[in-house]
Amino acid sequence: MTLGEKLKAYREREGLTQEELADRLYVTRAAVSKWERDLGYPGIDSLRLIANEMGCTLDELLSEDDAANERRIEERRAMRMYACAVGSFAAAVLFALLAYFLAEPLYCIGAGCGCVAYLVFAFFSKPKWKRMRGNVLYRGIVFFVMLLVVLAVTLAGLLG
Repeated sequence: MTLGEKLKAYREREGLTQEELADRLYVTRAAVSKWERDLGYPGIDSLRLIANEMGCTLDELLSEDDAANERRIEERRAMRMYACAVGSFAAAVLFALLAYFLAEPLYCIGAGCGCVAYLVFAFFSKPKWKRMRGNVLYRGIVFFVMLLVVLAVTLAGLLG
């Protein structure tokens, strides 16, 4: 959570307008507005007043531990998705081998489902902040084409 977000949350929690908070901090309403939108930062004297008003320390006020914690949680979720992707791939290979060695084409359905699951889990195996950094349209098209290929191979195994 940024300083601006914390300041705005505090102001709204206390039921203050920007003007009222500005009066308490001995600054203008425009300065409070600028801080809340993260377009500027208060000076050290104003930071001390803000910390006193909010009842916290300067470290708590200025730290972005909330953002770092959210990132860690997202990375853990991505690692779980990666493990699921590897498991799905292993299942797809197992079903493909069973279909080949047992000459049973119905196992191709399991292989196809494993491939689809792999594609889905592989897409989500990157943290959201990394996933959204790239070209989403390109990734969507690649994902759709890979899905069509998997479906075609599965149908070919069933019909052949």
